[in-house]
Amino acid sequence: MPTRTVLSSDDAITREGLRLLVGQAPEIEIVGEADTIKATPEKVRELAPDVVLIEIGVPSRTQGLQAAATIADQSPETHTLVLTNNSDLPYVRSMLAGGVSGYLLKSSDSSQLFSALRTLKLGGKFIDPALSNDLIWPTSGRKAKKARPAFSRREMEVFRALVQGYTNTQAADLLKVSVKTVETYRLRIYRKLELHNRAEIVQYALAHRLLTHV
Repeated sequence: MPTRTVLSSDDAITREGLRLLVGQAPEIEIVGEADTIKATPEKVRELAPDVVLIEIGVPSRTQGLQAAATIADQSPETHTLVLTNNSDLPYVRSMLAGGVSGYLLKSSDSSQLFSALRTLKLGGKFIDPALSNDLIWPTSGRKAKKARPAFSRREMEVFRALVQGYTNTQAADLLKVSVKTVETYRLRIYRKLELHNRAEIVQYALAHRLLTHV
């Protein structure tokens, strides 16, 4: 049976390139395309593919995380493969914790793309070899189910930045505060939620359906 695949990208030229590239593999059948990342979960529900390949650019990083989480929640039989230039490890961990089954950098060659698609079709997981030595696949934990405590406005802003995969420096630039301030609020958030790392923060956001608000 061919690997039934949906392609997704906000960029029409990118989708065309992926269509031509992926279409070369006889074992892969492109069953549909989503012309925006936001529309991808609905397309997946409609077509029920084995794999959805989502190309994510810098402006779409938050939408990509939201789409992956929605697909994992609503279409668990479909495996999500992300294709991106973003090698920032906190963002990668956020994606993995959010339900992505494969993460591939655009610097990879076509053989790795085909390998990733085959691996996901078989129910496995795939991480770009350039990243795999730096990552441990996140596991679900009970702490993500804890009741939501009250956050101050600034704590919620830092929480959003953590979930979106921003580094402390990037979050500080975004919020126009010092890196030390971001670190302080991050520790407060960890203490309030009784969590220990960014992957657990993302799992908490998933459990409490907060990704639609980030």
